[in-house]
Amino acid sequence: MRKFIAVDDSEIARELIKATLADFGYHDVSSFGNPKEALESMSASEVAADLVLLDVMMPEMDGVELCARIRALDKWRDVPIVMLTSREDKSTLSRAFMAGANDYLTKPFDRIEFQARLRAQLRLKAELDRRKSSGPRSARASRRARSQFSLPGLLADRDALQDALAQVSDERLDGLGVFALSVDATARNTVDFSTRERQAILAAVAEVLAQVRMPAGNMLAHWEGDTFCGASLVHDDDALLADVRDLAMSVKRALESMPGKLKGALPGVSVGVTLPGTAGTVSEALGKAFGALEEQAQKGGNGIKVAGASQRNH
Repeated sequence: MRKFIAVDDSEIARELIKATLADFGYHDVSSFGNPKEALESMSASEVAADLVLLDVMMPEMDGVELCARIRALDKWRDVPIVMLTSREDKSTLSRAFMAGANDYLTKPFDRIEFQARLRAQLRLKAELDRRKSSGPRSARASRRARSQFSLPGLLADRDALQDALAQVSDERLDGLGVFALSVDATARNTVDFSTRERQAILAAVAEVLAQVRMPAGNMLAHWEGDTFCGASLVHDDDALLADVRDLAMSVKRALESMPGKLKGALPGVSVGVTLPGTAGTVSEALGKAFGALEEQAQKGGNGIKVAGASQRNH
């Protein structure tokens, strides 16, 4: 039976989480209203879980700090952590990814999205558990298979990208580069688009990205909403940045060809990049890329920001 831990200072929120999980068939839920108490119980192995749900905004210790402290515990390093955030608090997500979060959900929850995200993370947990339980020979074979793993050059979805990244071996992690891309007009709400108008723009962008030839070892996915995310295992810094510039320019040209759909908004594209060898984990690589994307958007968008480096325009 799957076990869950939910940490939220709101009793109403905790009861809602427990009720929603019960509807999905998950009844073993340990809930905490105090993040320090949760950390103490987890440190002492008084509770166990296949997935942890953390509210971002909590007193004394926020969810991001709690996430980082959980990741420092050996027993909890591979347990998926999903952050729970309000729409107004999405700016903290880059910090959450860097702290080791695997995913997030926005309040109020969409039940279908909630269930899909949980299942994706539970699949990852099951795969990690399978690898841990395999014998020495199987473990060596698994390491060899992962070291030969190559990301396909397809426009995938978020789950497929996360599943692929979960298979990246430690030996190849130093070569992992990640980038996050968004369309300024829709991501920054510069125009009051209807849902249908926004979807039409993003569908056009996705079509362009799906037609871009990508080197073997790269993967490009629609992350969610206005954001696309890519990963590379075969590039040095200059090659990765060159490909990112080409992708951004392809999207920008496509946007310039649809002025009516943009309703007068500028066809800008923002990109955040984590260069190979600058992140110790997949979560950190994702967090840095999304953090750089956020920084670029705050500077006005329409450019490429390398995590930890000065601004680069395209």
